[in-house]
Amino acid sequence: MTQGSGGVEAIGQVFGILKTLLDTEDSDLRGNCAANTYRKQTIIAMTGQLRDSDKTQLERWIGQGPKQFTLLYSATKDGCVAQKFHMKCDHQGATVTVVYNEQGSVFGGYTSASWAGNLNGHTRDDKAFLFQLKFSDKDTFRKFPVSNATYSIYSHSSYGPFFGGNSGNDMQLFSGTINSSGGFFQLNGGCDFGTNYTMSGVSSWIDVHNGSLKIKELEVYSVAVKSIVPVTTEPTVQPWIDMPEWNTQLAQELVQQVKSIKPSKKASDKLQLQYYRILLIGPVGSGKSSFCNTVNNVFKERLTQLAISGEGTTSITTTYEPYVIKTTGDSPKLHMRLCDTRGLDPKSGIDTMEFNFLLSGHIPDKYEFNAEKSIALDDPLFVMKPTMAEKPHCVVFVFDATSLKKLDSKLVEKIKSFRIVATRKQISQAVLLTKIDLQDKA
Repeated sequence: MTQGSGGVEAIGQVFGILKTLLDTEDSDLRGNCAANTYRKQTIIAMTGQLRDSDKTQLERWIGQGPKQFTLLYSATKDGCVAQKFHMKCDHQGATVTVVYNEQGSVFGGYTSASWAGNLNGHTRDDKAFLFQLKFSDKDTFRKFPVSNATYSIYSHSSYGPFFGGNSGNDMQLFSGTINSSGGFFQLNGGCDFGTNYTMSGVSSWIDVHNGSLKIKELEVYSVAVKSIVPVTTEPTVQPWIDMPEWNTQLAQELVQQVKSIKPSKKASDKLQLQYYRILLIGPVGSGKSSFCNTVNNVFKERLTQLAISGEGTTSITTTYEPYVIKTTGDSPKLHMRLCDTRGLDPKSGIDTMEFNFLLSGHIPDKYEFNAEKSIALDDPLFVMKPTMAEKPHCVVFVFDATSLKKLDSKLVEKIKSFRIVATRKQISQAVLLTKIDLQDKA
């Protein structure tokens, strides 16, 4: 997608994606944060928070092959109510209960027997066990098998998931209704240590849940045998995404859509936000500057040289350059700025701290990056109180498609750290691959 090799179709495609990222009218702060966060929450609500690595570990503990985990109950979605738990989970066969507390610890219990709220008694289950998946945000895998199977689980309409009982409640999570406060549920149950389950590897429940039953989420999944269909024929290769037929008309429509992108009236009036900033970041030679030229060519409808570009072992771009993209027709320029930056290098150049300053708007336009050290708080050019218009609203990671497999490992780690910073700031990110035509010929 570099200058001379991409064409209008490529720019239309890239900016069609960017329009989806940026053109959100419901956010005061960033053009896409509200929509992006909503999509993420919707996906979590449907599938639960249990990671694939956790499911793999549970499969090993349960035994007898792959399992299908289906979310039955979620405290945040269904309410932390014993009646709702039984309504969703009774008579569902094997289940796994997972608790996520405020300390970043994840623990729970598995039973192959069904819950039954009207039983008001214990169910024997020789396969039941308690477990630990995380402790204080660190992966910690421990299985605590049942030692007194007669009192494996206790079902009662007034209680939520209840493991153990009789002489001690090994893991009784809550009873009645627990209301949320500040995004947390303070469970009213308790955990007795080693009564009916063997707690090997820990000295007390504090080593499992930090002494806290103040939780962010409680989930219950059904556990079923995953059927494996034997492959009898060669699999059909399917495209990963359905793309429309590319032609001049579609390209022109996308170009017009890009011209229409602009901050909402609410953001414009309240935050004085007249245009979006799209931050381009990528390794030396990835084609950031050439991409700016290509975009400018498309909207000017002629060849231009907006940014200095070329090849070299060090970055040709040395400054922070927010380029204005001028257009033909009624709109004199786009309501966005393509912000070019110094190319990333494994050992020098922009580091994580300076990238953080970039996203926060502390680095001024035209600032010349120092390859040896990042900008400091006492630098006279450091912007102490940046406005929303000075902060990037989208980060685009630019990579040369022909050299992806050759990226230095230190550079990869640097880019990963950049992604973490952008994600924490809830700034949407996209990936742009350049020189696709060369990769196709390889």
